[in-house]
Amino acid sequence: MRLDLDPDQRFTCQQCGRCCRRGWDIAITPGEAEAYRRSGAERWFREAEDAPEGARVDPFEPVPGHTELLRIRKRPDGACGFLSPENRCRIHEEMGGPRKPLTCRLFPFSFHAAEGPPLLTASFCCPTVVGNTGALLREQATELAGLQREWARAFPEEPRAPLLAMERRIDGASLGTLRRTLRGLLDRPGPGGLPDLRENVARMGHLLDDWSRLRVLSLADDALAEYLELTGSFAIRSEKPPPRRGASRLARLLFRGFVYAIVAARLQLQDGRRSGLRPALRLRLARLLLRAHGLWPGGDDLDLRAGRRAAVDLARPELHAIAHNYLRASIATLGTGRRAVTDEAGLAVSFLQAGCVLAAMRAGRAGQDPVDRDGLARGLMDASDLTHADPGAAYGALLGTLSGGVEAFFLFAEAWPYRAAAR
Repeated sequence: MRLDLDPDQRFTCQQCGRCCRRGWDIAITPGEAEAYRRSGAERWFREAEDAPEGARVDPFEPVPGHTELLRIRKRPDGACGFLSPENRCRIHEEMGGPRKPLTCRLFPFSFHAAEGPPLLTASFCCPTVVGNTGALLREQATELAGLQREWARAFPEEPRAPLLAMERRIDGASLGTLRRTLRGLLDRPGPGGLPDLRENVARMGHLLDDWSRLRVLSLADDALAEYLELTGSFAIRSEKPPPRRGASRLARLLFRGFVYAIVAARLQLQDGRRSGLRPALRLRLARLLLRAHGLWPGGDDLDLRAGRRAAVDLARPELHAIAHNYLRASIATLGTGRRAVTDEAGLAVSFLQAGCVLAAMRAGRAGQDPVDRDGLARGLMDASDLTHADPGAAYGALLGTLSGGVEAFFLFAEAWPYRAAAR
């Protein structure tokens, strides 16, 4: 089976265990749960990191709202109960790698049914994906295709036609034109040889803004395909600087909400409790909201003033490499059908900018200026944790709204070198 994948992305698992500790739900099928129960998997479960092996109750519990699925119970620290003190999966150790949950074997990848070959995306909440290290994905195509077949059997999904903007569909050829055009704009060299991310992102924003106009979206299919090709080719060749366009006040306000949503989600995962009043958490989230709007002194969870004290200079080669690879991969895998392509692109830029803000806040509070490579990588991973939110669910829809669409490109372009990103 052919897959639509990013040919320049690399990945080889480094067994860091981050994916086992982030508090995400590890979904399993009833068949997997039954097989683990028959094998006595409760013997390998730990109720806490320092607890002896052995589960007090069933290690598997229903997923609320998804009666056909179960999930592995997590420990109070958010880690999977089958994670050993040596950072190893006990199911893997006892039953072998092929018997691990499909969800775990698939990570950091996701499959998206499409009208053509299934689309494979890689999550930037994985440090190996962020660093773009290991084997090229195209060299792992056979193994990945096998996982895709397993996934399609366990979680069948109807193909979705890619959307350009709003409800305007585009065909595979036009989606390819869009990806090639945005990649061409991203890679335009700057005065020093490296692509100028600030200017190139602004160019992408102007082009996507044009392609989102009602007059363009109302074109017939053939005319739209021709328009994308002609205007895209011209945008890549043009030496004229992009028009200066600042982000709107609304976009700035929405981005504060975007950062708040990311940090708030992490606090709720760290809390660990699934229900109840949780007054301490509610109070903390209220303070967090005030901090996001500058109405409460900054703290460890959110400190926008500290973010202004440390620059995230993406012109530095080691930081530029991370940001460029993230944007390149985001462009290469546009068109999942879960959101319109213009919204997908804007959301990707917002996650990168949020990662820059998180990195700057940590560095500012630690008295470090500028942000280093590890700081940006951590900030991007923490922001990307939320990329797994279902766009059809309330939280995913909220993130899509708060990203601001094409306005995210102009906010990114003007916040240079990101010392002012959190203003």
